Amino acid sequence: MNKIISFLFIFFILNPLWANPHFHQHPHTSPLAHALRTGTDTNGNALYLCRARLFNSIQPGKTWAGYGRCNIPYGGKEYVLSQYTIPNRNEFGRYSWESSAERPMLIGKDTNGSPLFLCQSNFNGSIQPGKTWPGYTHCNISYGGREIITDNYRVLSKEHTIIVHAQPPIHRHLSHNNHHHF
Repeated sequence: MNKIISFLFIFFILNPLWANPHFHQHPHTSPLAHALRTGTDTNGNALYLCRARLFNSIQPGKTWAGYGRCNIPYGGKEYVLSQYTIPNRNEFGRYSWESSAERPMLIGKDTNGSPLFLCQSNFNGSIQPGKTWPGYTHCNISYGGREIITDNYRVLSKEHTIIVHAQPPIHRHLSHNNHHHF
């Protein structure tokens, strides 16, 4: 019996693994690490795309590191929402910011079911993200508690892919009657 007690004493007291449990830590990853950057605020902070439900719609908005909310332009106001998602930028594939909306990317849905597209506009020394929709020639941004309508903007668009096919070789067959086949 003494041998068992001695063994347990040595095992538990002198065993550093028992006294110091092993912790596996993962480095803290920012929720914005894979977010789509949509602009730069007046203070120099990077702005990122967020989406939130508002009045039976899915609206695009803006957020930034350490903020924890999503600001959305809607109905003349800037709504500040705490329940939102941050889409992964890989969700959009290859994209570019275009001055025309020929290939806009669907980013949300308005209350009437109309698609919403992401736009960005230069405003007060910043680049602010906003929203636009089919047939609308403005970009509505949220800034300073208000929804602001801007006229000079760019739209997030699918990058145009050009596929080049090689032309098959042309075979010419000469006949004796001077008739050529191309």
